[in-house]
Amino acid sequence: MRSIGKKLKTKLIGRQIYYYEELGSTQELAIYLAENNSEAVNGTAILAERQERGRGRINSKWISPSGGIWLSIILKPNMPANKSPLLKFIAALAVCDTIAQNTGLESKVKWPNDILINHKKVCGILLDIATKGSSIEYAVIGIGINANVNIRKILPYIPDHKGNDVSVTSLKNELSGKYVNRPSFLKLLFERLEHYYCYLEKEDLGGVVILDQIKDRLDILNAVVTIQQKDKTIEGLVVGLGLDGSLVLKKNDGSLIEVLSGDTRSRVIKQQH
Repeated sequence: MRSIGKKLKTKLIGRQIYYYEELGSTQELAIYLAENNSEAVNGTAILAERQERGRGRINSKWISPSGGIWLSIILKPNMPANKSPLLKFIAALAVCDTIAQNTGLESKVKWPNDILINHKKVCGILLDIATKGSSIEYAVIGIGINANVNIRKILPYIPDHKGNDVSVTSLKNELSGKYVNRPSFLKLLFERLEHYYCYLEKEDLGGVVILDQIKDRLDILNAVVTIQQKDKTIEGLVVGLGLDGSLVLKKNDGSLIEVLSGDTRSRVIKQQH
């Protein structure tokens, strides 16, 4: 993947790349560079073949062996801070588009930050943001994709919020053992991410269009879900997404309630169609 920059058609994403055979965490390094290195320009990508301290949502561990695609991208968005939750959704759309175009596989978005194939997790997305007033100083999008990963080696190490194993897969596994060309995959991923990023920055209705596309790919749309929060449990029918990326539920009494995607206490613990 070291030579990916020579093949890119992007003007922003991936034009500057830091590549490592092994790294503690691409996300940690990207945040450090965004805060301390003025040369880390908008669109800078940090890639690693392996991570020792890959991080999932709520600081859970994300196993990152050779064969995967582990990266973080530094962005300096020209948009108000209230649009920042949409950045993880443009990453989700870019991943779904790339999977479809590169492999022919269909994927779904598990709110708020996972990508599924056949109901199994193939990708996780992180978003770290620094704001100043109503502006975004920087954002770091972390993307971890089980591309050519041997699932048997990582399955025991992927816990859910209760510490149980969750169902995971890899692109290779879903392609019956066929390897994915990672440089070609990454090239397309950067191009799709730049497409959505530029659209979100420039268009007044960009956020609405992004949310509509995410809604169409939600794995729990029109499903009854149970969401566990810190001090209560919420049950309702998933009917859509709010402008801030929140999950909109319709309760039994007909009222609507929004669950914020940035609330780390909120987790879908059960769903039924």
